[in-house]
This record gives sequence, C-alpha cells and structure tokens, in this order.
Amino acid sequence: MALLSPTESESVLEVGFGTGHALKDLGERVGEAGFVVGLDISTGMVQAARKRLKTLDLADRVCLCCGDAGVLPFRGGVFDASFMGFTLELFDIPEIPQVLNEVQRVLSAGGRLGVVSLSKEGGRSTASRLYEWAHGTWPVIFDCRPIYLEASLRGAGYGIVATKLTGMMGLKVGTVVAEKLTTD
Repeated sequence: MALLSPTESESVLEVGFGTGHALKDLGERVGEAGFVVGLDISTGMVQAARKRLKTLDLADRVCLCCGDAGVLPFRGGVFDASFMGFTLELFDIPEIPQVLNEVQRVLSAGGRLGVVSLSKEGGRSTASRLYEWAHGTWPVIFDCRPIYLEASLRGAGYGIVATKLTGMMGLKVGTVVAEKLTTD
C-alpha cells in the first residue's frame, strides 16, 4: 500500500478485497473528500467486509459491490488508483490480461495500479515449484500460484513505476505499482 500511496481526495478501486483489511487503510488514506469502491465476486466476502467497515466507522466512504473483475461494472476513467492484494494470481493465466485491461479502462489518464502477488520474477524457488505443483493437483485448496507480474502488467500496456520483491514462507512476493499509459 505504501508504494501505491493513495492520497486525500482520491478515488480508489480495490479488486478482490476479501474480508476488507486493505479497505480500512484505503478508506483512511483518501479521507472524507475521497472514496473507495471495493469489488469482490464473493457475496460472503462482501458481507464480511461490510461488517468490518461498520465497526471501523468507514462505511460512509467505502462502497462495496459484488461483481466480476473481468467485466467491471464502472464507466471508464473514474478511478485515480486501483489495488489488488493477492488477487490477480487467482485468475487463470488467459484471464489475467482481460482483468488488467478492465482495470486500465476504469483508471483515469495516468492512473496507478498497485498489485501484490505471488511472483515468479527473480527465479523460481523450490517452494514456488512445489506450490505450483500443489495448485495443479489440488486447485480448490491451492487456488492461486506465482505469476510473472511485471511481464503481465507490461503486456497489458502499463508502465512500471516501482517494484519490490520480498519473501513469504519460501515464496517470492512481488509488489508492483504500474501506471496507465494510454488515454481514453
């Protein structure tokens, strides 16, 4: 989130918010003058996040909706920034460009996309190969797998602004902030 740096009065979309942990940070960063929209395909996640936001008194600046990231229900150019935390790698490889294109469509000119994802960048560790095998064998349990995050973003027409590679239990985690290069 620090690399994306959402600021006061910005409009931010979080795709795949889960139980809503990042929505809290986003809602606080944009302040009362900004707004956050969260989209998740799971009605259960929408309900859990809505409950969390009520207890944090952020329900007035964060709007939640249930929907498909491959066909975002928003008009073009309405968001200053977007965030996906451990969401993009849940999509099947052929679906990733469509999701990235949809996010790009709803970003304003020069809009930013921050993505945190399991990553194949920097070489594949033994843990990464094992995780990919587990994903192929038990996809319902291991529902995500490492992806080439930077290459996916470049392939969808984004410009890379900042990158950070860290580790988590032997897996590589990439954090990338990219910028929309095209105009509408």
